[in-house]
Amino acid sequence: MDFCISSVYFNDYLSIINSFFGKIAFVPIQVFLITVVISGILSDMEKSSRLEKLNILIGTFFSETGTKSLKYFSKIDSLIDEIGSKLKVTDSWSDEDFKNALNYAKDRDYTLNASKEDIIEIYEFLSKNKEFLMRLLENPNLMEHEHFTELLRAVFHLLEELESRENLHESSDNDIMHLNGDMVRSYRLITIEWVNYMKYLKNNYPYLFSLAMRRNPFDKSAKTSLK
Repeated sequence: MDFCISSVYFNDYLSIINSFFGKIAFVPIQVFLITVVISGILSDMEKSSRLEKLNILIGTFFSETGTKSLKYFSKIDSLIDEIGSKLKVTDSWSDEDFKNALNYAKDRDYTLNASKEDIIEIYEFLSKNKEFLMRLLENPNLMEHEHFTELLRAVFHLLEELESRENLHESSDNDIMHLNGDMVRSYRLITIEWVNYMKYLKNNYPYLFSLAMRRNPFDKSAKTSLK
């Protein structure tokens, strides 16, 4: 009888010990899973924060330089009526509309017919914004966005080409042709980024999107004032 009782108690102890060590063995797995989940959440939050900062920078670019640059370029675009109709963004646009506009912005044939006066006007505008553009390019948040960095480099290259001329008033035909090519590069990249940014505003900041629509650089009838 005593032996049976002892056996029962002994088996209970073994069960308790096995259960205890089993739970201990499971703890590292739980900790690992929790760590993975928390790390994933934090990573998503950090990525979201970086993207938000990046979009703030892009928004600042368009407010200070980008939209005005597009106005200068579109003014000397021989097909402004075509691009104006394709990129006349409205508040009824869907994601599919933005996708079609983006494909158009990427694939269209950009042609500019800048005169000496146009080139001088663009140079004066960009030179006034040189310091602002340099600060943007130096911002570490731009490492997340290769296209926008490429855009800024194209604009800087254009400015350097303009600055390197001793007298823009005496630009030769070859010079004007070369500078037109540099302007086309900047024009195309800014246009592509503008379409992306307009989609971002529509989906996230309707009040900013409203103003951006009224400042559409491709719409000759656009007015910021409301009727």
